[in-house]
Amino acid sequence: MKYLFLLVLAFPLIELATLIALAGRFGGGPVFLALLAGAVIGVLILRNQQLGALLTLSSVMRNGQQTSLWQLLWPLRYVFAGLLFIFPGVISDVLALLLLLPFKGPKIMAGPIGGDFRADPFGRPPQRDDGTIDGEYTRVDEQPTQLTDRKP
Repeated sequence: MKYLFLLVLAFPLIELATLIALAGRFGGGPVFLALLAGAVIGVLILRNQQLGALLTLSSVMRNGQQTSLWQLLWPLRYVFAGLLFIFPGVISDVLALLLLLPFKGPKIMAGPIGGDFRADPFGRPPQRDDGTIDGEYTRVDEQPTQLTDRKP
């Protein structure tokens, strides 16, 4: 845990050292334009983030479709990538790009812990759908009524 804290403290210094090295190699103008472009991309990402992603997430959860944890965290990844783009630095921009890549994680079943939204809430076992319909029937013979006995 203390190494994570040290990494968080050292991250701005590492970003600054990387920017100084890139400015020494390519010049200050292109590095400044790259930082400005990253900030504009970050603002656009955060501005276009709407309720639609969260509604899509709730729809997937409600329908019980197969999904992955990576897909479930998409709205959070999207916002975090926008914030990383706004933060000045090349390493944060690379991390933001990695967050925006459409990786697919292992499949999990959407639903409550250890279950499925489509499962029976009373704990009955699921029924198989093999095309067989179970039921009972009784044969009822037709009996003539007054309306059918009448002759014209």
